[in-house]
Amino acid sequence: MQTTLSCIPCLLKQGIKIAEFLDIDDLKSEEMMREILDSLKKENYKNSPPHLAKSVYSIIYKFAGTNDPYKEIKKYYNNEILKIEKDLKKIIDNAPNKFNAALKLAITGNIIDFGTEYSITKEFVLSKFEEVHEKKLKIDDSIKMYKKLKDAKTLLYLGDNCGEIVTDKIFIEHLKNIFPNLDITFGVRGTPIINDITLEDAKMVKMEEVATVLDNGDGAPGTVIENVSDNFKQIFYNSDIVIAKGQGNYETLSGIDRKDVYMLFMAKCDVVAKKIGVEPMSLICMKNF
Repeated sequence: MQTTLSCIPCLLKQGIKIAEFLDIDDLKSEEMMREILDSLKKENYKNSPPHLAKSVYSIIYKFAGTNDPYKEIKKYYNNEILKIEKDLKKIIDNAPNKFNAALKLAITGNIIDFGTEYSITKEFVLSKFEEVHEKKLKIDDSIKMYKKLKDAKTLLYLGDNCGEIVTDKIFIEHLKNIFPNLDITFGVRGTPIINDITLEDAKMVKMEEVATVLDNGDGAPGTVIENVSDNFKQIFYNSDIVIAKGQGNYETLSGIDRKDVYMLFMAKCDVVAKKIGVEPMSLICMKNF
């Protein structure tokens, strides 16, 4: 997905948001914003928004004096969702269609995203989990995905955000129960970016219990395939099926040159929602092509 003009103010707002979060003084914040504007002026807008975001966040982190300003809040959300892990599993156990419930639960976890305009609070997140049974997939390729998983030997599951990773693990556990011979690799970011998951988050939720964990070697808030490590790229193209969680992965992988990529995300951005023809905050399970 190419960057649109509407993506630019969103990137600028993210800079302002972090400056306020870290209490960076006005003079330093102004200097940071000028540098971000200068960087955006030189960018190629045919690239995806996460491609640009990587450059923007490198500037933000330079002024913030840290490459992981959300480190503690990421731990907080991982812990909070881990606390309700058993309750989330009950949602699946009590559902008439357990696969569908596990899938929607994983997609709902995608709401935990500090790169959006929404105010993310624990209460807001929990309220979304309570709506799982009521929500329907606005784009629903889940039957196609299930059939592909049934025949697959290898799955690459691309993770996205903190907290959400717990719902990913629950969904992967469910997949392992249905397809015990499925070999699953779980992909994380190579370096910290916003509240996206890294090896540290995967270790925290014990993802290694259900999948082989691998970082992609890059720090974009998505999967910019030309920038990931050679090993990760090989697994991406050689896996029988890819499940890509999150809007950032949709933005970077929509139209990618391989079959059987399934995008699972909540359409939190008006630009993305309009592009795929749904209302904002819709739950999406969409086959790439």
